[in-house]
Amino acid sequence: MKYFSQKTINFLRELPKNNNKEWFNSNKEVYKKEVEIPFKKFISDLIIELQASIPELSVEAKECIFRIYRDTRFSKDKTPYKNHISAMISKGGRKDKTTPGAYIQISGEDIRLYSGCFELTPKQREQIRKAIFKNSDAFDEIIKNQKFVETFGKVSGEKYKKIPPPYLGHAEAQPLLLNKSFYFYKKYAPELILSSDLIKKIINDYKQAIPLNTFLRMALK
Repeated sequence: MKYFSQKTINFLRELPKNNNKEWFNSNKEVYKKEVEIPFKKFISDLIIELQASIPELSVEAKECIFRIYRDTRFSKDKTPYKNHISAMISKGGRKDKTTPGAYIQISGEDIRLYSGCFELTPKQREQIRKAIFKNSDAFDEIIKNQKFVETFGKVSGEKYKKIPPPYLGHAEAQPLLLNKSFYFYKKYAPELILSSDLIKKIINDYKQAIPLNTFLRMALK
């Protein structure tokens, strides 16, 4: 199924250059018809397809989609709108950035599929660190899997500057022991949203994330 049109890409390319209320309001009908409504349908269908891969996924699209309006109360940047549309498909929707799921972001520059664990508590970080430490061979096999590397490259995330015992001496061999978060992503050309195979492509790539997401999910239990 084809969800978007060239008008979707055009709107998202023009938004960064015209990030103001006057322009947005004058193009609100285009936003509704070409961006907001098809994006909700796309996310609804993607949730259905991901239910086989993400345990206990029963959220609706409205629980996953982020508002395009920026919260500028505590920001020096007062531009009112985000330059992209996005959704977090996980057990708890957009409020749940800890449970491994699929984060989708579409802008005029690219499409991005993120996965992994983003905003972890200190306790959760330690749970994952222990799991990596105790199951280092299995973890290495997952992150060095050829299909995972071809799809997502490497696992990223902010790191601690120091590491506590008993992990001293092991971080050189496994740098991810220093991580505060564990995420990975793939970028696509924006024109992919014009393809009728959009969901199929994302699902096929997400399947390469399942072994690592399963490892992370088990560590957090």
